[in-house]
Formats: sequence, structure tokens, C-alpha cells
Amino acid sequence: MKKALFYAGSIALAASLSLALSGCNNKKEANGNSQQKIVRINFQTGNLCGAPVHVAWKLGFFDEELEKIGQKAEYVQVVEGGATLGEMIASGKVDAGYGLYATQLQAMENGLPISFTSGIHVGCTKYYVKADSDIYSAKDLRGKKIGVPGLADSSVMNLKRKLMDEGIGVTAENNEVEFVAYSSSDLAIALNNGAVDVIGAHDPIATKGELAYGFRKILDTGTDEKFVSEYCCQQFVTHKLLKENPEGAAAVTRALMKASAFVEAEPREVAKLQIENNLVAGDLDFNAGLLEELNYKPSRSLGKKTFEKAAKQLQEAGILKKTTDLGKFVEKGFIDLSNVPDGYEYDKETKTYKEI
Repeated sequence: MKKALFYAGSIALAASLSLALSGCNNKKEANGNSQQKIVRINFQTGNLCGAPVHVAWKLGFFDEELEKIGQKAEYVQVVEGGATLGEMIASGKVDAGYGLYATQLQAMENGLPISFTSGIHVGCTKYYVKADSDIYSAKDLRGKKIGVPGLADSSVMNLKRKLMDEGIGVTAENNEVEFVAYSSSDLAIALNNGAVDVIGAHDPIATKGELAYGFRKILDTGTDEKFVSEYCCQQFVTHKLLKENPEGAAAVTRALMKASAFVEAEPREVAKLQIENNLVAGDLDFNAGLLEELNYKPSRSLGKKTFEKAAKQLQEAGILKKTTDLGKFVEKGFIDLSNVPDGYEYDKETKTYKEI
């Protein structure tokens, strides 16, 4: 009887220990999952040239690259009229993303904690006048009023660089043009009503305004000799991500570069994806045509050259401080990552990628 009781007690104790150990293991697994590294990536809707982010998200490129290293992606929307991308980065709500690099240069000089990792696409900013205007090129802009989406926007930075080449003053000591900020949707109206002489806008708003009002284009960063070999949009990661999760920074860079190469090869498929997922409105033929115009061949080396060239000229313009050490600024502002190629090409026939 005592033996029976002893065996029964042993079995009960073993069962209790088994349940306890199982509970501990489950708790550890749960804790492990909760500690899984997450990379938060910015996206915007209505932004046609944001196509690589849309592709990397909806076709699973971000997920695929991050899952290889046991991580996952989350997506954070930047809404026009809400917090800016710079504000979201500064407040720690975004870890990585993509946008107009020149828009962030002053903020980076003032401590915005990001570094760019790859050039993504060339061209998307265009400048227009009314059809009967006596302005035909950048050299005619002395004394003119120019409408732009924001005073720190890349449309301003690029045009100031172009104006410097034409001998037109853009510095605080010698400023021969006036920039006026409007919401993107109001730029075409401002030009049509005569509130400004010129507008600088990004596609698709730029081309829509051209078609709706018959504006005449005087400068296109996608074809102009100064900008045709420079990226307008580049990929960034935060310094926090670089320090705490360099593998994640490399993973999202690879994913977005692959997505960019996909856009270059399949512009119509990408335009369709954007429309079907309510990321960009519009007509499929129109959107696909604009994407086909843009150069989406990603390159880290050319991205760095673009960054360096712009920083040098913007310092001459007084936008970046004279005291800033440009060598250190470029070294910190555009960084190399291990396990990331210079670029990718996508073959739509074989559905394969080639590192370049």
C-alpha cells in the first residue's frame, strides 16, 4: 500500500514538474517572440515614385529579407499635413525608408539621425510656367517668384544648384529669386492664377498640372544634363538601427534595391499593383507611362556621388554651413553596408536578379 502511494505520489510530482517546465518553456517562447527585432519602414500613399516601397511591401521583399535573419517589418504611414518624415524619424517612429534625399540635408546637418544607403531612382521633379510666359529656361528666372511644395523641399535645393550654374544669386547675401511654399495640390492653381511665375512639383502632380492647364515645362530633373545622372530619391536608415541592428539595415536596403530594379523592368505591373492596393489613384496607362519615364536602376556608388556633389554645391549656396566638414558629413551621411551589392538588375523573362 505504501509502495502504491509512493508511486502515485511520484507520478503526480513528475506530472507537476512537467507542466511547470512546459509553462516555463512556453513563457520563454512568448518572451522570445515579443523580443523579435522589428524594422519600421515609412510609406506614403498618392506618391507614384514611392513605387519601390510599395513593391517591397506588397510583394513581400521586405518580409523575405528580414525573415532570413529572424526579423520582421512594420509599416508607418507619412501623411501630408501630419508629422513630416523628419519629425517621425526624430521622434523614433521610423527606422528606415525612402524619400527625396535633398529635403533632409539641412536636417541631417542639424542632427537628424539618418544615413543614406542607396540611390533608388533618377528624376521626378519638373518645373513649369504658363504657356504664354516669357520664361524658357532656368537662366530666365532672375527676379521671379517660384512656387514649391516646401522651402526645404528638394525642388528648391535642386533649382538653387541649377541657378548657381547660371550665375543667379541664391545666397542670403545675394538672393535673386523668391520661393513660396504651397501644398502640393495647390501648386498648379497658384501658377494658373498668376500668384507665382514658376512652379516646381513632383510627379504625378507635376504632369497632371501640365495636362490640365497646358503648362510649359522648362526643366526636368529626369532629362536635364545636370541631374540626369543624379538620384532624387534615396534609401535611408536611422543611426539607432545601424547601431543596434546592422543586419536589419542591410536587409531592408537589399529589399528596396531589388524592388527598385523590379519597377525598372515592370513599370506597368507596378502601376497596377499601386492602383489595386489603393496606394496611388489614377489611370493605369498614365501612371505606367510616368513610371516608365523614370530611371529606377539602383546604385549605392552613384547614390553616394549624388549626395557628395549636392552637399558641396549646397554649402557654396549657404544652405549647408561653411563650418561643416564636408568629408565627415558625407562619410556619416552616406554609409557602406556589409552583404549589400552596389545594385541589382531584374530579368522579367527569367524572374531572376543579378547583382551589379
